[in-house]
Amino acid sequence: MIAEDLGVITPAVTRLRESLGLPGMVVLQWGFNAGERESVHVPARYRADPVLYTGTHDNDTLRGWYESLPPSSLELVRASGVGGREPWWGLMELALSSKPRLCMLQAQDVLGLGSEARMNMPGVAGGQWRWRLARGQLTAAHARRLRRLTAAAGRLAS
Repeated sequence: MIAEDLGVITPAVTRLRESLGLPGMVVLQWGFNAGERESVHVPARYRADPVLYTGTHDNDTLRGWYESLPPSSLELVRASGVGGREPWWGLMELALSSKPRLCMLQAQDVLGLGSEARMNMPGVAGGQWRWRLARGQLTAAHARRLRRLTAAAGRLAS
């Protein structure tokens, strides 16, 4: 079980989660806000116990998010070593190489899809939850690339 401890979390909620031995969550996309450098979501501040998500069902895909970043956030992403032709893969590499023991990657990000593949837009009626992974969309080439990143991050099972 994973405790979805996102948003405003009181000390009582943290104590409850910890007393039950449940990991919390950190979200990579939330770690690049210039005004929030003390956030638990900043990659340099990660601990081993929360589960790391590159984004949630309410976030844009990594590609859509990256392509819409304001300059201050883009500067922070680039300062973390992410850039190049496919920065969403660099963000997944950053996630996999970080401290949390468990890292969740979304299929849309592995496929390099943009905002058209976003799952949910909170507060907007209609058009939600329509994206579906098509048979054959994830290929052996995707699997090899993920395996290389996973191995480089020391996350392959022995």
